[in-house]
Amino acid sequence: MKKIWPLVALGIAAYIVFALVTLPARVITSRLPPDIVIAGAEGTAWNGRAPVVIVGGANVGSITWKLHALPLLALKLQADVKVTRSQGFLQGTVSVSGSRDVSLTGFSGSLPLDSLPAHAVPGGWTGTVNAKLARLDLQDGWPVRADGTLEVLDLVGPARKPAPLGSYKIIFPPEPTGNELVGALADMGGPLEIAGNVRLSPDRSYLVEGSVAARPEASRSMADSLQILGTPDAQGRRPFSLSGTM
Repeated sequence: MKKIWPLVALGIAAYIVFALVTLPARVITSRLPPDIVIAGAEGTAWNGRAPVVIVGGANVGSITWKLHALPLLALKLQADVKVTRSQGFLQGTVSVSGSRDVSLTGFSGSLPLDSLPAHAVPGGWTGTVNAKLARLDLQDGWPVRADGTLEVLDLVGPARKPAPLGSYKIIFPPEPTGNELVGALADMGGPLEIAGNVRLSPDRSYLVEGSVAARPEASRSMADSLQILGTPDAQGRRPFSLSGTM
């Protein structure tokens, strides 16, 4: 009789392993933060896919993922994720701890500006957003730490009087500055020469400040619109500041 128990234990262990390996994908998708919705999930919790992923109310494309096992011991979901759409992609390693904290590592992507959540981008602006971030931490959907570069290419707007505004980048340093997320803002060519900083505070407020000057290729109306910012310095630069909450 004693010889049977090891076989029984082995059978129970095999059943548990089989049950874990074949967990349906919905076990994972049902435990995501409420502003991330994955619809039509197929496959298993370890290796799944879905035709629709919605972030902040915006449909960003289809998704595939491969779940990491070890982080589950610390009650953390971690997976290699790739989101694809007809125009653009997102990919990286995503970690979810608690109900509202999300971390992304080795994160890269490219998306049309108008595919982002409506609260993040004013209507009528178009362009392409490129991201290459070694790390991005979100709390309640708000960035609190970043290391890498964001680019906005071929920016056009606003809707009432669209005009090409060029391309811009924000570089976030590896180490945070105080309790704010601070990135260096600069243009990448176009009608406006811009240099400054972007500051994101934990209370979901933002501040964009720096200097701007019209380049020779800027339209007359664009150059004239800068006069509202005040008298330029010797290099033709004028200070600007934009702030608000999201």
